[in-house]
Amino acid sequence: MRKRLYHRGYNVELCDEQTEEYSARIGGKRVIGSLLGVKQSIDWWCDTNILRMPDEFEKQDFEDAKQKKIEEYKGIQIMNDSEDDDKAWYMIVKGNLLKGSLPALKKFVDKKVVTK
Repeated sequence: MRKRLYHRGYNVELCDEQTEEYSARIGGKRVIGSLLGVKQSIDWWCDTNILRMPDEFEKQDFEDAKQKKIEEYKGIQIMNDSEDDDKAWYMIVKGNLLKGSLPALKKFVDKKVVTK
């Protein structure tokens, strides 16, 4: 007997217990991958009507985690997506996107931003 789940109107079925691969039929095509990846494919299909394979989500999560640098400064996250550019730091303060170098953004936070 196979393990089956139901996610947003789609049946998700365990294909291989050793590798814990799951599968589902989305838009007439079979997708196979981790449970999280298959669920993300279903969510993407339901929200955008575009089919993405589970391994595309897993690669993207790994790349995002690898490249993104985050520094917490006085309760505000300052982020950098670029490895080689020191002026590519950015933060969102009160709904506004601010970009610049890390020292400049920290100086701005010290002068202008009141955190509670």
